[in-house]
Amino acid sequence: MSTRTKATILATTLLLALLAAVPATACPVCYGEAEDPVIDGTRWSVIFLGGLVYLIFGGAAGLVFAQRRKLRRLADAPGPDPRHGMHVVPPDPQNEPHNDPNDPRS
Repeated sequence: MSTRTKATILATTLLLALLAAVPATACPVCYGEAEDPVIDGTRWSVIFLGGLVYLIFGGAAGLVFAQRRKLRRLADAPGPDPRHGMHVVPPDPQNEPHNDPNDPRS
């Protein structure tokens, strides 16, 4: 097949496709009346779902920032390092065992 024959077939196919095209119509919800209760419900659902996205992302960001602030406060506080996950209690000098044989506490 030559290039000219291919171009003719393509042009004919496109012309037939354009002539056979039918205008598309919108769905009854979009094409209907502007004050229909279904349209009002659709508008409110879009507003609600849009707000819900912001609420979820805002809540997640708030949790991250609150946790970050809490960890910074713990890091600045005196005492054991909170990253180790255990609380180290310094020994009490009154309860230490003594190795002195003359001490009455031993």
